Amino acid sequence: MHVDASAHSRADAPIVKPTLQTLADGLRAALLRTPRGSVLRAGAGVFIALVATYLFTSLLVDGFDTPSPWRFDSGGVLVVLGDALLTLIAGWLLARLAQREEVTLGVASTLLAANILVAVLINWPLRHLADLLHAHSQTALALLVALIGQAWWFFVLLVVAHGLIPRSFARAVVAAVLGYAVSAASWWYLPSVSMLDTAMYAPVAAEDATAASVDGTDDAQPTNADPNEDDDSGESEVGAAPSFDPEQVMYDQPALLDAALAQLAPRTPGKINLYAVIFAGDGSQDVFRNEAEYAQALFERRFDAKGHVVVLENNPATVATRPLASWTNLQRSLQAIAQKMDPAQDIVLLYLTTHGGSDHVLLVDLDPLPLNQIAPEDVADAFKTTPAMRWKVVIVNACYSGGFIDALRDDSTLVVTSARSDRTSFGCGTDSDLTWFGKALLVDALNQTTSLPAAFAIAREEVAKREAEDAKTDPELLHSEPQIATSASIEARLARWSAGLPQQPAVQFTPAIASANAKAQDAPRSANTTTDSSR
Repeated sequence: MHVDASAHSRADAPIVKPTLQTLADGLRAALLRTPRGSVLRAGAGVFIALVATYLFTSLLVDGFDTPSPWRFDSGGVLVVLGDALLTLIAGWLLARLAQREEVTLGVASTLLAANILVAVLINWPLRHLADLLHAHSQTALALLVALIGQAWWFFVLLVVAHGLIPRSFARAVVAAVLGYAVSAASWWYLPSVSMLDTAMYAPVAAEDATAASVDGTDDAQPTNADPNEDDDSGESEVGAAPSFDPEQVMYDQPALLDAALAQLAPRTPGKINLYAVIFAGDGSQDVFRNEAEYAQALFERRFDAKGHVVVLENNPATVATRPLASWTNLQRSLQAIAQKMDPAQDIVLLYLTTHGGSDHVLLVDLDPLPLNQIAPEDVADAFKTTPAMRWKVVIVNACYSGGFIDALRDDSTLVVTSARSDRTSFGCGTDSDLTWFGKALLVDALNQTTSLPAAFAIAREEVAKREAEDAKTDPELLHSEPQIATSASIEARLARWSAGLPQQPAVQFTPAIASANAKAQDAPRSANTTTDSSR
């Protein structure tokens, strides 16, 4: 490389021109063509400039992929720096095996340039294609596309290695294998990285609830349900003063959730595993706690999911022992399960129980904590895990819950709701130990059969009969009409799972907290007892 005598040229040429030349050679390598080799003398300045280019490109790509509103996540910077370090080590390996250690930085710079360009030109479109195929249940094709993207990087390394060792293809292959073992390690050992899947941004909704509300506004929160709308109040039974320290509860959340997720057991090999997240959203009524804790016992004992269930619960009595039911904890729980399960084989079940509004937003409440409400799109976002989970069952037990179907249904997901999108469901309040649909599905139906579609049919019939009895005294009562969205694919997967379950007896329901109705059997009913049959 020619170096001008002028100080200005000496300042510019060592960085700008070699960096551009290295990017050109990186493009040749990304397209599986041998680099020209004119930049193998590049120094530390070029490598640092390419690290900066990698960071800038990651910001652009990940910003494009992350739905707004979002916030910058500094952890993505560490991922990029870690990936660049691994690329440097791979470059050293190639140069060492070629017995040309003097060009280590040049080789590493060429590989880093190729890494950036492969990510943008090859892996980014292939990743989106794989996601599209996966969403349409084309799992085999999605896997093939993902493998092509990962194999491409090996051939890039082979092309560079062969350019360094042109007289020994065998040594070039060995160098490429070793370089791949080092540089591709980022895909498995660095968090959320797969060739520019660097997690530079995170959705605002995933922030801690206190941070989202620090300025007293709800601009960054999902749409709030009106807890007093359409007789779906969830009127507080806690009282004006909370029985807990709100600040301490929020401070304890990371540790409580980490402890709960640490209890997740590894999957059992050789069979389809069930993982479950139970979400009891409203802390003002014990009926939701009862339902959540019974669901845990049911799935652990009768459905072979012991060690695979996470309970998120809003209740004053459990703030010190269980993580809160919040969007952040839901998203983190699903992400942790995605890391434990076999996402192509196992099933994840999400059971949501709380009040629901006619705007199809679930009430998430533990007064006075500032918790975000949850809309159908928020649940869909929580399921966007890495790796992606294919087989899902979502049960939404709330008024107007049919409004969740369109946002969640696909060929690999079973969606069950306790009501139509324009109807209420029944059974919450202080006089109830369980909601009507919760009792019908969990206690009655799923203790008769291990088939979820069959259990839904049983529960729907039981609820219809109970509502018909009430309609005799209330002719204006509208039936809730529970809904199901299913497909042949998810039902076949559920049937295979169900067939492998061991025979287990029915699980008796015992309320964690007795209802006011049970407590009042030995005493006159108070005139101001809170009842709320419509949810």
